[in-house]
Amino acid sequence: MKKQIYFSIITVTFNAKDELEKTIKSIQSQSYKLFSHIIKDGFSKDKTNKIDFTKYKNTKFYSSKDKGIYDAMNQAFRLAEDEYILFLNAGDIFFSKDSLKELAENIQSNPNFYAYSGGTIQIDIKKKNIKRIIGIGKLYRYLPLAQLPHPSFVIKKSILLKLEKPFDSKLKIASDYKQQLILREKKLWKTCYLNQIISIMPIGGISTINSKSIINGYKETLLFSFKIYKLLTPYILLIKLILNFYSKLKVFKFDKIIYYDKFL
Repeated sequence: MKKQIYFSIITVTFNAKDELEKTIKSIQSQSYKLFSHIIKDGFSKDKTNKIDFTKYKNTKFYSSKDKGIYDAMNQAFRLAEDEYILFLNAGDIFFSKDSLKELAENIQSNPNFYAYSGGTIQIDIKKKNIKRIIGIGKLYRYLPLAQLPHPSFVIKKSILLKLEKPFDSKLKIASDYKQQLILREKKLWKTCYLNQIISIMPIGGISTINSKSIINGYKETLLFSFKIYKLLTPYILLIKLILNFYSKLKVFKFDKIIYYDKFL
């Protein structure tokens, strides 16, 4: 008998009530029910705390002061009790109602990995079109140190516990990539690359809200890459640029009729 797979899905939010409800709806619609959903709010002022969370199965909500998105993620991680961790922020949704089921089956078929990475579709909600498909393709699989999309990056809790903290809370944009580089540097990078679209992420989050945030993300990457990998820093910045272009090319090969319409 195959081992049951249990997920802790972590969502951090601040003044994003409408987006949070879309994420909750997507998670609750999953055909696979072996999950807990941890929602961590930073004392939002938009009545997020007025949502009736008791009507949602396997859902835990709490509010606490934090210093930003990555500090919030660190706080929420401490509440996770399940073996596999996935960070799905407010506004992010699963690609289909069977996303968790397919992910669990992929993990059961490939049990000896520390982490599992699939694809994320990045969309423009207003224009109803796909901007990028991140994490799918040979370049993500074979380019050393390639950044993988964190809403489709599932990792064992025991591996994240080997880090001082899952995320560097001093960073504003790119702490998820720093985490991936540190995992590699510490020889904790044993990742199974899946040919599965796992999540959908709207543009407009902290890393994509405008060109300034994108530039700041590159600046953060420059600084922490030099501390970790020194002379490989120019290569790391170059592959970020290459993969940004590559992810846009993947859109032209993708079927535009996708699941997210019912949630947006």
